[in-house]
Amino acid sequence: MTPMKLVVACDGSEPSLRALRRAVTLARAAGATLELISVIEEPPVSPFVQWAGLDADYVRGLLQENAERARDAALAITREAGVQAEFRILRGRPVAELLAAAQGADLLVLGTHGHRGMDRILLGSVAETLLRRAEVPLLVVP
Repeated sequence: MTPMKLVVACDGSEPSLRALRRAVTLARAAGATLELISVIEEPPVSPFVQWAGLDADYVRGLLQENAERARDAALAITREAGVQAEFRILRGRPVAELLAAAQGADLLVLGTHGHRGMDRILLGSVAETLLRRAEVPLLVVP
């Protein structure tokens, strides 16, 4: 029998670390493995980046460093808990990449920043879109 697989979105933020800790608890109880995913959105060239005169390669480097810090923090948590985990850094649109990674998984776990009102309109909501589109069970940790 194949162990359960939980896919966890990990961007290094406090909400994603809370979601990871919840996933670790579930994985230990169920003997599941964790697949931890960080998505670097490409291209990271927003009007602000262009306006500020920032180099796109510099911004990509910062995003890569952030993903690596998220990886290190997440793997430290799973190692300490004795839970088997694999970490992947993907490039693309967060929703599309998480949906693809979750295919065949038993559960998709993610944290939410809880943006409301204008913040959500301006920033969008990965969690909300995943709630509508995921084909696997989804656990959203506030």
